[in-house]
Amino acid sequence: MAATRILIAEDNDLVALTLEEQLKGLGYDVIGVARSGAEAIDLATRLNPDCIIMDIRMPEVDGTEAAARINAQQPTPILMLTAYTDRETIRRAENAGALGYLVKPVNEVELTPAINIALARFRELQDLRSKVDELADSLEARKVIERAKGILMQRLGLSERDAYERLRHRARDKRAKMKDIAQAIIEAEELLGS
Repeated sequence: MAATRILIAEDNDLVALTLEEQLKGLGYDVIGVARSGAEAIDLATRLNPDCIIMDIRMPEVDGTEAAARINAQQPTPILMLTAYTDRETIRRAENAGALGYLVKPVNEVELTPAINIALARFRELQDLRSKVDELADSLEARKVIERAKGILMQRLGLSERDAYERLRHRARDKRAKMKDIAQAIIEAEELLGS
């Protein structure tokens, strides 16, 4: 199994080097070190890391802003790194979509569990997003099919069941989705201007 690819975003050279050595010692593949929030966004886009460890206070673009931009472009598990534990800083990390929080100086024994939990939560979130998208698509398809059934019932005097069966058979015959057949019926109805 390939090593987890990690991008470090830390402007303090000593902290970045220490973290890089700790991660490599634990078997992770450190694919880059960003020294600013803007560089973190660029490297995340180009390198597609499995996980990012991002300092909250970064030059050019704040770490929380960089994390939010990265997640908007390409969702990635992000662990926020900071010397601050105040409520406001933690809230900013949460709002940026961070899946974990590490306090400096980072204890090496905390890294693996934090990374594993962030990766697991990220997979769960991706699965949930996928299910939400599937449900939204299914709901949209159902609305289109219901509207097409109504058109068939009105135009052809069919029962609801017969209209549904006609849609189903037509989709099967054309090897198309019922939603696509239903959409074609709706568009034809709009063209004829009922």
